[in-house]
Amino acid sequence: MNKQQKSAQRRGIEWTDYTWNPVGGCKHACRWEMPDGSIAICYAEHVAERVAQAAYPHGFEHHYWRPELLEEPLKLKEPAKIFLDSMSDLMGHWVPDEQIEQVLDIAREARQHSFQLLTKNAPRLLQFEFPPNVWVGVSAPPSFFMGRRLSEQQQARMVRRQIEVLRDVKAAVRWMSIEPLSFDIAPLLVDSDLQWAVIGAATNGPKSYQPRPEWVVNVLDVLDAQNTAVFFKGNIEWSPWREEFPAALVASVAYGK
Repeated sequence: MNKQQKSAQRRGIEWTDYTWNPVGGCKHACRWEMPDGSIAICYAEHVAERVAQAAYPHGFEHHYWRPELLEEPLKLKEPAKIFLDSMSDLMGHWVPDEQIEQVLDIAREARQHSFQLLTKNAPRLLQFEFPPNVWVGVSAPPSFFMGRRLSEQQQARMVRRQIEVLRDVKAAVRWMSIEPLSFDIAPLLVDSDLQWAVIGAATNGPKSYQPRPEWVVNVLDVLDAQNTAVFFKGNIEWSPWREEFPAALVASVAYGK
């Protein structure tokens, strides 16, 4: 295992090499209802309000701008996958346009890297032009969003809107984080034209709750039919295991071909 992989493992994110958060904090207040009825908070919120309190003195539901971190990717010479908002949502409605553009400008300059962007605010993606080395992704909807419980119908509408937006975004890699896989999302992904998907279990602190096996099978059937690469998070108990990346696109993007 190389140094980059070890660094990513320490952050608990198996599918990236580094995390980068010039923007921190999130106001989406995501919550997930567990099978036993307990409510799980966002993983990033859990980290910010416990082990990383010093970096989030106003709590996680606050906007932090850290321009001193902007040039961090430029210091990495070897091509790497960089998750650019593991402790934030760069497309959050509270993030000023000029800050987003500064982040994207660094991605444009650091052409050797692949930047993995992930948002729950998909419509805002349409306001920006992304360099070819930015993977544009959306997150499957939670049970609670911005203080409101989402019905199954509202979750379905959110997914349909996300897919609709991604079709209109010019990106080499369009992807979805289905983490947790908390309902049968497969029918909503038909003809989604995703290049990549990450699948994970529901978690509540150290506890994990496995998705129904038929939900996993249904998602894989749909994504396989579309030749979508699939990565299983380490909290999924499943065989055969998958750790796929959109390899051809990664190579062409990373080297500017």
